[in-house]
Amino acid sequence: MGLQGPRYTVDDISNVGARRISVGGSFARAAMGALKRVADEVLHAGTFNYAKDAIPDVELAQMMSQDKTSQRDD
Repeated sequence: MGLQGPRYTVDDISNVGARRISVGGSFARAAMGALKRVADEVLHAGTFNYAKDAIPDVELAQMMSQDKTSQRDD
């Protein structure tokens, strides 16, 4: 999946026979982009509206728990 140029969906890629899709470091770059946007909001607007989209602590803890890890689909 590319960051620039044509945009494809998982279905698009699967339909041409791909069995694996690599996202490379794009998840990390997307997270850093979100961090930059929220820092800019606080710095320039003085607001904290980004917090409405934040993942709740309890959900994050569940995602990181050993119980959740052992239930992953491989």
